Amino acid sequence: MAQLKIIALALIALQLSLAPIAGAAEMPASYSLGGQYLEQGKFEEAYTELHKAFLQEPGHPDLNFQLGRAAFETGRFEEAIMAYERVLLADPEAQRVKLELARAYMQMGSREVAKQYFKEVLATNPPEQVWKNIEKFLASIEESEQKHFINGTFTLGHAWDDNARSAPVSDRISAGLFEFQLTGQSASPQSDQINNTTLVLNHIYKNEEYPFMWKTAATSYNSLYQSLYDLDINYLGLTSGPVFQQDTFIWDVQALVSHIDVEHDRYQGAFGAASSLTYFFSKNIMGTIGIKAEEKNNYDDPDKDALNLMLSAGPVLLIDQNRLSLLFSKENENADNAVNSYNRFGWKLRYDRSLPYDFAAFASLGYTVTDYDAQHPFFSVYRSDDIQELTAGVSRLLWQDTAKNQALIMQLAHTYTNSESNIDLYTYRKNVTELNLTVSF
Repeated sequence: MAQLKIIALALIALQLSLAPIAGAAEMPASYSLGGQYLEQGKFEEAYTELHKAFLQEPGHPDLNFQLGRAAFETGRFEEAIMAYERVLLADPEAQRVKLELARAYMQMGSREVAKQYFKEVLATNPPEQVWKNIEKFLASIEESEQKHFINGTFTLGHAWDDNARSAPVSDRISAGLFEFQLTGQSASPQSDQINNTTLVLNHIYKNEEYPFMWKTAATSYNSLYQSLYDLDINYLGLTSGPVFQQDTFIWDVQALVSHIDVEHDRYQGAFGAASSLTYFFSKNIMGTIGIKAEEKNNYDDPDKDALNLMLSAGPVLLIDQNRLSLLFSKENENADNAVNSYNRFGWKLRYDRSLPYDFAAFASLGYTVTDYDAQHPFFSVYRSDDIQELTAGVSRLLWQDTAKNQALIMQLAHTYTNSESNIDLYTYRKNVTELNLTVSF
């Protein structure tokens, strides 16, 4: 629709650059009145009066041209085409009429016919401004007919983590009536710096013959620790499936597969399906709901092989430069060994605010509670974890090319994590500060 608006605006300029069609002698009064309404932008009234005149003088070229304009502006595109065609019967070389016909055929979705009329006008060597405008029209038609789209993002990041292994707050761990001393690398917090990269590539296939698009997304994430090499992670993910989009909603259904390496060794593979729906209640309020099912295969520990089910939903509120979102999630993981099975509930509240000079600020508060299905074999209790996360940050748009949908964004964020568990081993604190540079294309 944006392309059609551009064409409509450009054609208004063409109306000023091309000579009007010559009028005839005596015409009904409704013809003159309709012309006045047309110039005043009262298109419905213009159509009514011009149609009255047409019933009396159906073969008059200038009347049919004016009627075509009024019909077009009131959404009667088929009537507009018929009116312009009657003008061409009287004057096959009327270039102005061919331009208006191209405009009407564009609205009807007949791009090939529209291109043919544009090319016929080009062949007459029109004035330079007309020629340039037609070239823009043809370029926009080619773009609108494009079926394959590729876009993505690449992020380069550096993070500082003061507790990379999520070590407990104390190396003295209680187990019932007993206490024991932790030893080894996870006995106390270890800080480290992490270099990470994230690449997301999207391919969209759009076929207007069907009411959906097909989207495929590939994700690659790599994090390399400067000292704790055994924590290095490589992740590969692929999703593919149809996307249904209307004015009030976007709904996608996707198959998914993923693979994770830890320190370059196979750690976990997964496959499954997911679906999400975003519904626009108004220009300021929308809601999202998603569901995902994954079969996880843990290569090092078969007891952790599991079926994971997740459901999420929440509202999003947009007011001027402010965005407020709340997301609830419910997760169930059914592992081969019940010790690793759990139920998890969580929520996350996030606020974003656009600021002057291309800056933006954001903050979020999250909470999750996880209850495990079986007693821990060593601590003889049903493990239960409560985790709170607080994040705040700022970002800035460094560069943008709107014509090519390209941008460069820098982001600085800090996250504080507080984990409380009924098993001391899983009670920890963590601070992570991350600086990211993202290019979108």
